[in-house]
Amino acid sequence: MRLLKYTVFGFIFMLFSLPLLAQDVGIDFENIRVDDLSDNQIVQLYERMQERGLTISDVETLAIARGMDPAEVSKLRRRINEVRNSSRQNDDQQTGDRRTRTQQGKSGQPTELSSYRSVRVDTLGMLLSQEEPDSSTVFGSDIFTNEYLTFEPSMNIPTPTNYVLGPGDELIIDVWGASENTYQLNINPEGAVNISNIGPVFVNGLTIEEARQRLTNELASIYSGLRGENKNTYVQISLGNVRSIKVSIVGEVKVPGTYTLSSLSSVFNALYAAGGPSKDGTYRSIKVLRNGDVYKEVDLYNFLASGDLSDNINLQDQDIIKVDPYINRISVKGEAKNIGLFETVEGETFNDLLDYFGGFTQNAYTKRIKVERKTDTEKKIVDIQYPDQGNTVLKSGDVITIQKVLDRYENKIEIEGAVFRPGIYELEQNPTLYTLINNAEGLMGDAFLERAVIYRTRPDYTIEAIPVNLNALMADSSSNDVKLVKDDRIRISSIFDLRELRTVTISGSVLSPGSYRFVENSSLKDLIFEADGFRDEAAPYNIEIARRIEDDRSGTIQNEIAEIITVSIENGLQYSSELEEIKLQPFDQVFVRKSPSYEVQQTVRITGEVMYPGEYALSTRDFRLSDLLDKSGGLTRFAYPEGASLTRQFDTDIDKLELNIEDSVTTQRVESLSQVGIKLQEVLNNPDSEFDMLLQPGDVIEVPKRLQTVQIRGEVLYPINARFDDSRSFRNYVSAAGGFTEQANTRRAYIVYANGEVDRTKKFLFFKSYPDVKPGSILIIPPKEKQARLSPQERIAILSTIVSMAAIVTNTLFQIRRNN
Repeated sequence: MRLLKYTVFGFIFMLFSLPLLAQDVGIDFENIRVDDLSDNQIVQLYERMQERGLTISDVETLAIARGMDPAEVSKLRRRINEVRNSSRQNDDQQTGDRRTRTQQGKSGQPTELSSYRSVRVDTLGMLLSQEEPDSSTVFGSDIFTNEYLTFEPSMNIPTPTNYVLGPGDELIIDVWGASENTYQLNINPEGAVNISNIGPVFVNGLTIEEARQRLTNELASIYSGLRGENKNTYVQISLGNVRSIKVSIVGEVKVPGTYTLSSLSSVFNALYAAGGPSKDGTYRSIKVLRNGDVYKEVDLYNFLASGDLSDNINLQDQDIIKVDPYINRISVKGEAKNIGLFETVEGETFNDLLDYFGGFTQNAYTKRIKVERKTDTEKKIVDIQYPDQGNTVLKSGDVITIQKVLDRYENKIEIEGAVFRPGIYELEQNPTLYTLINNAEGLMGDAFLERAVIYRTRPDYTIEAIPVNLNALMADSSSNDVKLVKDDRIRISSIFDLRELRTVTISGSVLSPGSYRFVENSSLKDLIFEADGFRDEAAPYNIEIARRIEDDRSGTIQNEIAEIITVSIENGLQYSSELEEIKLQPFDQVFVRKSPSYEVQQTVRITGEVMYPGEYALSTRDFRLSDLLDKSGGLTRFAYPEGASLTRQFDTDIDKLELNIEDSVTTQRVESLSQVGIKLQEVLNNPDSEFDMLLQPGDVIEVPKRLQTVQIRGEVLYPINARFDDSRSFRNYVSAAGGFTEQANTRRAYIVYANGEVDRTKKFLFFKSYPDVKPGSILIIPPKEKQARLSPQERIAILSTIVSMAAIVTNTLFQIRRNN
């Protein structure tokens, strides 16, 4: 008994673990089509596999167990492998990027370091940026991530006169005049240049101007024309290739390290190479250390706020740039032109900060600026009355919120409806309703004068309606005028707004049927004229008008729901003052009937093996197949009348669009083609018989040549077109196609003859009777109906129920046995 209980428990656990594992991955393997999955979906599946510690083999086993087709499993394995390989390559690339940045941090090449802030695009096109901007962006940080602003030193400028020479610089000396020569000299590590016939000349530490004077004096020893009152030789000294310098950047920067830069580089060049100050770094007090002392203190806000580059000094070899943590930082939110975190120095006021964030937006409420400030124990609110208190000194941690102006008006009134200039007006110029109407250019002719309504907002913001009689107001404004207040809205309706839109409708045999706006004193002929007149098929002697019956206000239900008026217009639309015109009333419906004796030409078509194939007009209402054969000259000697077919158009109502609103369905009537089985040989032998069908417009009759093949389609081993043999039976033709497949439904096999008729297999007791085969026939073997299979979830549920019942029965028997 104990073994049985353990076995049942283990079986239940096994049954429940499989669907739980499948649900954990989150894929419906049975119905999945791998080709329909996007790359993002495959990536999500791969990530789920990694999170749950599943291998590709585990997923394959799970997919097969859940009913997935083996071919789809193979596709899924290939797609997952592609994602895995791409992920490994991407990881290797990221590792290489990190290694490159480490080396660049040592070498300090700014052009290479730009990859540190580059945007990485992974194999599926997902953009992952190094940093994402948010509402707490530090003011000025964007200049160090802007791809259009690099601060690279310009090499196409004249040599600065204060440029200090050092080892590695190249000097170009041009001598011209009585003597000509050019020297390209590199300053050696000892700080000197070697000139032929002169020797080394020490220039290290000299400015370019000082070096020019020294070298000119030395060159005068071999070019005598450089001295004296009558000089005839001249010299020009310029800088060629510049040397590299090493600068160390330390402190609160994104990528601290030692950088190799051009000797023309400035502080901004170096900061850009290091990615700029970090989020905690100062922008206001960046120190340049030279020879152990603070050489320059740089305030980036001079550049950010006013474009001043005076602090952007050139660097020298072994300079150190030190970025300390910020001291004071203020947060600005709301209606400021630039929001974010701003750094202040001691003693700076709100007016200073206003210059930094660029001023207020056009929607800013500037009368009171709200400041949230931290004390030693809690927060407090400080109000700055701007501009009177603009010199308020700010403290680190202050959060300044600039609010919007209120979305309301202090003097707005509005008039709408039947006035010539509706809209918004100011209260001061329009203190009363009569004045407002006059300033709105007066009432329109269709204004409803019995009532206008003033909608007034009470102090508690509820709305009240104040009715006004415009007739009395316009007749005596001094006694009946109404004083207006702020936010009043005046509505003056048109007489047309207060009644149902009055129309008349015309349908039937007119050129432009539809609904038209009712016009007073209009007649039936006016409406027909508006509808562009009669069609040729119209019967003007039989026009019907359906007129609405007015409500008698009795409250009783009347049997008559419309008055029907029959009208004859024999003289067309001609106007005559002597003839009585039929006047229309609102909502009249006019029906212009079609003349019963009018018919348009209608045609049928015959193709194939007749003497004169083509299109023929139906000359009589009882035009038959035999009549068409006579008109087309009869059949040719190659015709196969048993295979002749008729194609006819049928009108069908189909569901074109289903809407999810109240289960409504929109249907549309469309034309569909269908083949009608005819027996043309019987028509030829017995005209006007039951086989001689009446033709309809659009019918197409096709008379083929003698057919000599039979098609075998459906559930056969090899569907083919076989040559017709009168001695072969239905089964013989199936055997010629390899016989039935295992899925063949032989009981429902059928045949389609060339003329469109269909016959099927019949069964009596244990005997099957297959239909006869004729030339041009199509044998169709349908498949067996698919039996509904239980899904894995349904099978598991049934097995779980059975096992649970077995466990209950077993436990019951165990209890009974235990009690006995």
